[in-house]
Amino acid sequence: MPGRTRSTPHPHPEAADCSVLSAVDPRRGGAPTMDAFTAGLLQRIKATQSDLSKARETGDDYLADVEQAELEDLQRLAAEHGVPVSAA
Repeated sequence: MPGRTRSTPHPHPEAADCSVLSAVDPRRGGAPTMDAFTAGLLQRIKATQSDLSKARETGDDYLADVEQAELEDLQRLAAEHGVPVSAA
């Protein structure tokens, strides 16, 4: 609500600035590393693409539809969070 202040401090005040959520690797000249969300999302996309291919190869139309829907959801989530996804 506008005008209200929080009576207790946020448990993770640094979370308000998303830039601090990505780690920095000094071995890479201070370049940001991939955060856990991005890595997990990309891993799920890769696994879903593989599962979709297997479903198509075996002729399982229902499973292919399920995997296609899952892939579309993951790609939408990636786009909403600015995670680049290369075309398969």
